[in-house]
Amino acid sequence: MSQKSAVDSALNQVNQQELQHLITVSTGFIDAYIIHCYDKEPMLLPQNIILSALDSSTQVDTVEWHELALPVYTVNDPLNKRGVALVIEGEEADQRFALMCDAMPQTIRIRISEVVDEDREIDDPTIFQYVRMADQSFHIPNLKQIQQDLGLSR
Repeated sequence: MSQKSAVDSALNQVNQQELQHLITVSTGFIDAYIIHCYDKEPMLLPQNIILSALDSSTQVDTVEWHELALPVYTVNDPLNKRGVALVIEGEEADQRFALMCDAMPQTIRIRISEVVDEDREIDDPTIFQYVRMADQSFHIPNLKQIQQDLGLSR
């Protein structure tokens, strides 16, 4: 599977036209966040699907955002009491959720050609694909599965 199709498939809940626009206007680059995850490789997520970043207690099931109570999916260290909730865009407004992180993630501009798929077994349904940049492994999340786990997918 090519790098572009791996990213496209992992983000199938995001409007495909918006994703195509992101890729073409950045001439082969994607602005992304590197999100450190407790007990797994860091997550790689395009910045354009993050609607907001909120300081938050990590001990919550929902995060208030624009008068909505968004369900929380945690990737933070469970011992941390404070973190950052990233509001993740969904295809529909009722598919948004908050990704609870330890801290504000690192930003990076990625040349798509620098991202290489890793051919390895995936035993976590919330991971769509493992990829490698230089000497570091990352995972691309399966956002549809995360939404299903949170009870958001139809």
